[in-house]
Amino acid sequence: MKNIQKKKENKENIKALKRFMQKMKVFFSTKPKKEKPARPKSYLMRKLGVITFWLLFSFMFLVVFVNITSNINSGAEVKQSQPKPMTNPATKPEAIQFAKDFTKNYFTWKRDSWKVREKRLSNFLAKGLDSQAGLVKDSLKWDASVQHVSLQNVEKITENKAHIIFETMTKMSREVQVKNENKKDKEKAKTKTETKEVANFFAVPITYNGTSYGVYDLPFITNVDSATTVTEEANNYRKDLEAAKASKEVTNIKNFLDTFFTSYAKDSEDRLSYILTDEKHQNGLQGALNFVEVGSADVFHGEKQSKFIVIADVTMEDPETSIQFDTVYRLVVTKEQDHYLVSNLKADQAIKELASE
Repeated sequence: MKNIQKKKENKENIKALKRFMQKMKVFFSTKPKKEKPARPKSYLMRKLGVITFWLLFSFMFLVVFVNITSNINSGAEVKQSQPKPMTNPATKPEAIQFAKDFTKNYFTWKRDSWKVREKRLSNFLAKGLDSQAGLVKDSLKWDASVQHVSLQNVEKITENKAHIIFETMTKMSREVQVKNENKKDKEKAKTKTETKEVANFFAVPITYNGTSYGVYDLPFITNVDSATTVTEEANNYRKDLEAAKASKEVTNIKNFLDTFFTSYAKDSEDRLSYILTDEKHQNGLQGALNFVEVGSADVFHGEKQSKFIVIADVTMEDPETSIQFDTVYRLVVTKEQDHYLVSNLKADQAIKELASE
């Protein structure tokens, strides 16, 4: 009896399971797909156009971005590779003080103690320069003591050279005899001290060799004009230049130097312009010094057949005190037709470029 009842329960369970499976089959059965409506070709073309536009836009954006970043990086590299500009050591405050101390010693002397002055100047002058720094002592009639030195200009010559220009005031003094008007008076003639003050613009050529400052060339008297720049000087490049052979041309150039320096010492800018065409140095000394002589002059070939480099040792004299100064001038003399003129009064750069070829 129990077995029969158990079989009935199993049949009912099987039927219930079949019904459940039938329901699940119906639930998970695939629904019929709905057909999509057909779209026109113009729609597809517009869609393709939009996609193409955004692809091109993205590509162009990528190109611009790469270029900008590469330029920034390359610019930074160039900026890092460029060296910082170096300051000329000959224009620093310590160089100016050095030149000022030299100037004070230069304009201080006594005619009976040249050795003392020579010793003082030896602390400043480069080896090989005149021990009295160009001061012609044989003709001196005055003692001197500097009263005032003030900086006027600092002009760069090369990467380690400069001309430092001061305005100086010097007190000149000497003993002069006083005439004895009383002939009966048999006392010795009396003397008195005569004094005068002399003002100059004084240029000091300063260089720095890495360890110390020094005066590398003879200092010189110049004329400072507010409308012009200060005259320049340079190293002696005689050994690197091609000397002009002795000829009538060389003789004519040397004779021209006397004419030029006479005019340079005393004439106005207008008169001087006939034989001086240097735009940077159009003013002469205008009477500050008198021309005495050209002691020596060497003539070299220039960059053209009509141009000559001239290095001349020139003596100038103070008109009030008769003090003489030896100065080295480096010029470019140009021949135009049948006459000569100075086209570069301070030809340091021209000489340097020519000597380096």
